[in-house]
Amino acid sequence: MTNKLTSLEAIGFGIRSEEDAAKFYAHIAKMITNDMVRIKYENLAKEEINHGKILTELYKKMSETDEKPPRVPGTPNTAEKGDVPKDISDSLEDLLNLAIEREKKAKDFYLKAAKEASDHSGERIFRYLATVEEGHEAMLKKELEAYLGDKDWYMGDAEQEFMHIGP
Repeated sequence: MTNKLTSLEAIGFGIRSEEDAAKFYAHIAKMITNDMVRIKYENLAKEEINHGKILTELYKKMSETDEKPPRVPGTPNTAEKGDVPKDISDSLEDLLNLAIEREKKAKDFYLKAAKEASDHSGERIFRYLATVEEGHEAMLKKELEAYLGDKDWYMGDAEQEFMHIGP
């Protein structure tokens, strides 16, 4: 956030960011044939969609309208319409590094929005979303580590072996 935004603008900005993130994670999921890994990214995309819904409801409550807010341009820069940026390769390593960076920027954005929120409800939601984005950042760092440890298995290019543990 380079300029100070109103709470409603911050919510609109957050909605755009969440929608873009959902599309980004859906793109990553399509690259992976390993069911265990692919489902994780599909679920992450769904979680980002739910964040957008939470923010949309907050916007409607605060603006006293049933209309969804317009997409707000600005930073942090997410890909246009959630697509993968044109200047990045199709390597999963590059995409995961970009995802980690985006989650950190989203966390920082929500923390700043929380400090500047004009009402307690908005502050609490922004703080909650900052915590969730921080969790995504940590998870993605672990996913990058797993990918780098065994790229063939992670992508689904190797035969998957499952071991039954338990009774």
